[in-house]
Amino acid sequence: MTELLTHFQEDVLADILQSIRLQSTLYCRAKMSAPWGFRVSRREVASFHIVTGGTCWLTVEGIGKPVLLTEGELVILPHGHAHNMSDHPETPVTRLEDLVPKQPVEKGGIVYGVGQGAITTLVCGGLQLEDHTTNPLFSILPPLLHSKSQHGQSNSWLRAIVQLVKAEASANQLAAETVIRRLSEILFIQAVRTFISTVDDGKRGWFSALKDPQIGQALALIQRQPDEPWTVESLACRVSLSRSAFSAKFKQLVGESPMQYLTRVRLTKAAALLRAYPATLVEVALSIGYDSEVAFSKAFKRQFGIAPGAYRQGRRSTSGDGTVEKSYPVE
Repeated sequence: MTELLTHFQEDVLADILQSIRLQSTLYCRAKMSAPWGFRVSRREVASFHIVTGGTCWLTVEGIGKPVLLTEGELVILPHGHAHNMSDHPETPVTRLEDLVPKQPVEKGGIVYGVGQGAITTLVCGGLQLEDHTTNPLFSILPPLLHSKSQHGQSNSWLRAIVQLVKAEASANQLAAETVIRRLSEILFIQAVRTFISTVDDGKRGWFSALKDPQIGQALALIQRQPDEPWTVESLACRVSLSRSAFSAKFKQLVGESPMQYLTRVRLTKAAALLRAYPATLVEVALSIGYDSEVAFSKAFKRQFGIAPGAYRQGRRSTSGDGTVEKSYPVE
C-alpha cells in the first residue's frame, strides 16, 4: 500500500489520523462461564471487545458468518453495528443492558456469568467518535476491525496496551478513566492503521481516490492548505486536468463534488481548532479559508447543526475525564 502513495498522500493519512478524537466509555470487565451470551444493541458509539482469556464468538448483524475470537485479540465495530458475544454462536443471548445490572459485580468491577463451563474474560467498551460524519476516514472503515493474535500471541502493541489498561484500572488511581480513555484512542488508531496497511487495492471510495495520481494530489492540497481560495478550476489546473474531467473524476472516486469535500475538510479542521485552541471565531474562520465570521458560522451550523460558539462551549463543559457513561473499573 505505502509504495503506491506519494509523500503528500501519506501526509493526508497522517493528518486525518491525528484529527481523530474519541471519548471512551469502559462498560465492564467480564468473566463469563459457559454457556453465556450477551447482545449489544446498535448504537451511535463504536464498540470494542478485548479477549483477555479463553475464546468466544462474535456475530455481527448484517455480516455473514460468526467470527471466532481467541485470547489477545481485539475487535472494534466502528459504526456501532448490533452484535452478539457468546461462548457459541447458538447460545441464547441477553441484552447487555439487562445483563450488567442482574449479574453480581464483584471486587474489581468484574461482571460474572452464571454458567459452569469454560471461562472467557473480556474487556468491553465503547468509543464515542467525535465528528465521525465529517471525517473522510470513517467512510472507508468496514463494519468490523479485527486485530488477530498470531500463533497464540497478540500483536505486541495490542498486548502492551491491554496490560496498561488492566493495570491502570485495577490501581484505581486518580484520573484512571482519563488514562484508559487515552489508551482506548491508541487501540482504535492502531487498529485503523493496521486496516489501512492491509486494505485491498480494489477498495473503492475515499482511499481509492487518495491513491489516484491526480485526485490524490488534489486531496493532499485541500488537506494541507484549506485556507487557500480553492476553486474547481484552480484545483484542476494544479493536477493538470480540465475542469470538467477533474470534477467528474473527483465525484466518481470521492463520492461528492470538490467544493463539498473542501467545505467538509475546512469545517472538520475548524471543529478541531474550537476544541483545542482559544482562538477567536474570526481567527478560526480566516485560518480555514472563510473571509468572515458570519459566513463561517452559517457554514458550520449547516454542517454540525450548532453554532461554532455553542459547539466550543459544549466541549468545554464536557466532564474532565471525557467519559460518556458511567463505567465499571477493570480488574
